[in-house]
Amino acid sequence: MNLQTDDIRRIYFKYLIPSLFGGLVMSVYSLVDMIVVGQYEGAAGTAALACVSPLWAFFCCLSTLFGNGGAVLFSNAKGKGDVEESRSAFTVSFVLVCSITVIVWFIIAVFDKPLLRLFGADANLLPLALRYMKWLKLGIPLWPIGYYLGMFVRNDGSPVLVGAATVCGGIFNIFGDFFLTFTCNMGIEGAAIATVCGQGLVFFIQLAHLFSRKNTIAFIRITSFIKKSREIVSVGVSSFLCSVGMGILVVLFNNQIMHYFGSNELAIYGVAGNLFTLIQTFSYGIGNAAQPIVAENMGAGNPERVRQTRNLGCYAAAGIGFISAAVTLCIPFQIVRLYMNASVEIQELAPGILRRYFTCLLFVPFNIYATYYLQAVKRVKKSLAVSLLHSFLLGAVFLYLFPMIGGSASIWYVMLFAELITAVIASMMLRKF
Repeated sequence: MNLQTDDIRRIYFKYLIPSLFGGLVMSVYSLVDMIVVGQYEGAAGTAALACVSPLWAFFCCLSTLFGNGGAVLFSNAKGKGDVEESRSAFTVSFVLVCSITVIVWFIIAVFDKPLLRLFGADANLLPLALRYMKWLKLGIPLWPIGYYLGMFVRNDGSPVLVGAATVCGGIFNIFGDFFLTFTCNMGIEGAAIATVCGQGLVFFIQLAHLFSRKNTIAFIRITSFIKKSREIVSVGVSSFLCSVGMGILVVLFNNQIMHYFGSNELAIYGVAGNLFTLIQTFSYGIGNAAQPIVAENMGAGNPERVRQTRNLGCYAAAGIGFISAAVTLCIPFQIVRLYMNASVEIQELAPGILRRYFTCLLFVPFNIYATYYLQAVKRVKKSLAVSLLHSFLLGAVFLYLFPMIGGSASIWYVMLFAELITAVIASMMLRKF
């Protein structure tokens, strides 16, 4: 498979299908975690996992900062035929992601209680959240380093292996959730163990690429570490802020919901936020599929192939956004019943809340794709602007502004307006470029 000469549609879909399928499975096993815990522990279990959920965004942001930044430079150098430069990008980004992961691991291990309180856990939810965290802390490096490794393996011509690894880990986690939670009667702790083991399986399967014949990833001695680090961070910072911004926004949502409402609404938001994360993770596949093709053809000087890839990604994002919004708007009651053994009050509240929130899914895939595309073509400032608007700035402002203007119920429209405005600005940037 030659990214510079083969049919662009065939290449794109060869990357897109495993990326989407892997993203779907990864999203589904996050969804199953919350469903299983909600059915076993009740609404309190769903709310407790909502307090843990910002951590997934922070794990993802570490990998995207150094992984996306390094992988774009890696593919760009491959397009230019510069093997040493591509390996330099991998080596420096690997050192960076491992170093920051150790620091984050220490912080979470020592300050788990203050972090969970910050994320919205009250006295009733904290014990449940800590039971989940007890096992999660053992496998923290598997997420940022595992996500990071998957980006390079995909860009090195093995998207199918990354998809297969994610599928295997996801299937293991899904069956492990049910077995450990219900059969072994471990409750929320069983779900945590299955999640850690599933991600461990993903990590070790991806390692197989490093021993294959097609592998071009290797460590080299670095002479300009600081310079290369700055370049990696400058390219990866937009996707980093997209992930960390969403994590911060979840924290703000949790606290505002507890301020204006209570734990029932937080449990419903836990469902909404989990499905939002599912669609967001799924949408990463659109950007991940385009990124190696765009970056390598930019390096090789093939602008027409870059334009064709951009258009294919836009069509895919629009289709996924429409389907996601249509499905979730049609069956909100069934969704909440799937997640938990809901009380009568939650059953009455959930459909209206979820319908108002889920309208934002129309625009989420496109906004994420725009961030990845602008990053791949090294339009750092534009990518950063879209990322900040989508992930944090508009949502954070609206989250405090809307209740003061339209009452507490307007909180559920925050994401719709944030995503819509971002989509308009992102489309103008893509069209101009």
